[in-house]
Amino acid sequence: MPSLTFANDHCRTVLPRLFVCDVDRTLLTHEHVLLPAVSAAARSLRAVQLPLILASARSPVGLERVHADVGASDTVCCFNGAWIGKLSSRTALKETRLDRETALEAMSCVHELGGSPIWFELECGFVLKPDETVARRRTDVTGDRLQLILKPYEAPNAPFKLLATFPEETIEASVSFLSSRFAGELMVVQSGPNLVELVANGVRKDVAAAFIASEFGLRANDVAAAGDSDNDLGLLGWAGLAITVSNAKPHVQLVADIVAPSCDLGGLALAFEWVVHHLTCAR
Repeated sequence: MPSLTFANDHCRTVLPRLFVCDVDRTLLTHEHVLLPAVSAAARSLRAVQLPLILASARSPVGLERVHADVGASDTVCCFNGAWIGKLSSRTALKETRLDRETALEAMSCVHELGGSPIWFELECGFVLKPDETVARRRTDVTGDRLQLILKPYEAPNAPFKLLATFPEETIEASVSFLSSRFAGELMVVQSGPNLVELVANGVRKDVAAAFIASEFGLRANDVAAAGDSDNDLGLLGWAGLAITVSNAKPHVQLVADIVAPSCDLGGLALAFEWVVHHLTCAR
């Protein structure tokens, strides 16, 4: 049976008081399924009074089903940290939107590169009619609501993020181009095999986790974090205990203290169980 891989002995000295966890391809499988063993193990964190914070590129709507199934804290980190708040009431603790004109320009640029963008407000995503089919492949997974618009400027307000879908064969070049084009204005991060997140400059999961930790009166060394993708790298490097899964990219695994089996095998369940056992023995 697959087991945990420990990169060092550092993890045995950390006694986390908060657990910040990515969702897609970490907590969930590649098919976005929450395995029963993972759900049960996540809920077992309560036995050692360890709050579970979901930190995701998803919207609050997209987190609701997973959140209920794992018994996570009401405080969540959405859009990679562009919105931090109470999930049940949608009360914002901190929010950072893109500049509207920059977002409109980025949306056009994504189209020129052959991508399909979604403009995310808190409760709804706005998408142009030609992008609807591609967008619904994503929102059918997360449960997000979509509203069709005819022109980009019909999207309201300023978005929390743009989510762009690209063909896998062009995504690396697209990320490179967008990062260069909007340097200093937007954070451009790949969050899946064909997904790119565009958020305001400075929006990162590690910044969000530090903010949430401070709300609990905690510091980085008090936090365990799990993630699998490029948008989790800062979080894993910041946390006192860094956990990933074997389906993560090699450079992500290199920054982890613990590598669990693949998300498709429910590997994070073993990590949760180890943390619970570790804390129980320490008490």
